[in-house]
Amino acid sequence: MKRSLPSRRKQAFKEYQTDHFTVSGTLPIPNQLEEPRMFRTIVQAFGPPNEVVVGEPYEPQVPGPGQVRIRMLLASVNPSDLVTISGAYRSRTPLPFVPGFEGVGVIESVGAGVPELLVGQRVLPLGSAGAWQDMKVTEARWCFPVPPDFTDQQAAMGYINPLSAWMMVREYAPVPPALVAVNAATSAIGQMIIRMLNRVGVQPIALVRRPDGHRQLMSQLGVSAVLCTSEVGLRRRLHELSGGCGLAVAWDAVGGTEGDELARALRPGGTLVHYGLLSGTPLSPRLRDEYPEARIVLFRLRDWVHTTERHALQLALNEVFELIRDGTAASKVAAVFPLSAIRQALECEATPGRQGKVLLSISSDAKTTNSERSPIIRTP
Repeated sequence: MKRSLPSRRKQAFKEYQTDHFTVSGTLPIPNQLEEPRMFRTIVQAFGPPNEVVVGEPYEPQVPGPGQVRIRMLLASVNPSDLVTISGAYRSRTPLPFVPGFEGVGVIESVGAGVPELLVGQRVLPLGSAGAWQDMKVTEARWCFPVPPDFTDQQAAMGYINPLSAWMMVREYAPVPPALVAVNAATSAIGQMIIRMLNRVGVQPIALVRRPDGHRQLMSQLGVSAVLCTSEVGLRRRLHELSGGCGLAVAWDAVGGTEGDELARALRPGGTLVHYGLLSGTPLSPRLRDEYPEARIVLFRLRDWVHTTERHALQLALNEVFELIRDGTAASKVAAVFPLSAIRQALECEATPGRQGKVLLSISSDAKTTNSERSPIIRTP
């Protein structure tokens, strides 16, 4: 036989219903005493970023054993985020997912087996997406401390581009006076690669997509020539500049036809370091067969990060942090947007000729000024 609730418990239940539900008893009414729900961006289907990235409230999970929960402060918008959202790597990207491979945050809570002393530490959470949200839960082993002298902006831009540029130059830079080329040369990582090449005595040919990039590069960086890839005869011009010998190394962030042309401009035994897909189109699958004498390297930072020991990764970050301090691996900031203005941030990222990185301000605790948190494009 079903028992009825005692009268006092019935009254308490009615009061609970009044406080938490509508008359129908189906839709919760937010309790003013409860903490506001967290906000995140999420991708439910692959496609153009400004169409498929949406925001939603969510309840962050509690960190499990070996995990930490990070209150994100700032995050970067990178080409690697955008090509992932568009579906270029859909075979290894399960849906739905929270974008953002790079950002800085503060450890808010820890799971079992993680020292509580880590709470309050400012860290870079590497190894996975998920930076474009208020709270990110990840394994503690993927969190690397931020130098105390770094601003949040420096930290939020201190991983993907600086570490990629440092590794590619260290591994593939030839001995001077060998001739090399760098495309997308006005991009943040393109300029880093050029500055790092200058440090080892190499002045590359800079390839730009817009004619107005010539003056900036020639005045600020050590380059031997600047060519616009929108003009005809790119391979012929590269051939002439190399004295008919071809390029020793070319760094390609674009892919597609432009990447193919760079590979064809290599000297026998030359190296194409392909590390980006700004065109949205891969290199020709016939390229290796057409030019077997060329060495085509597909550089993916995540492959190295996920196969190296933590100690080695920390040492590499230490090297990169020094290059950020001296300006070699520094980045400019074009604009900072609140996370809720993700659409405007993505529009800014797609602005032709934009100079500097687009950042997302996720927490009011981020070490930026009020003007840096406003969605205004600032020219350097």
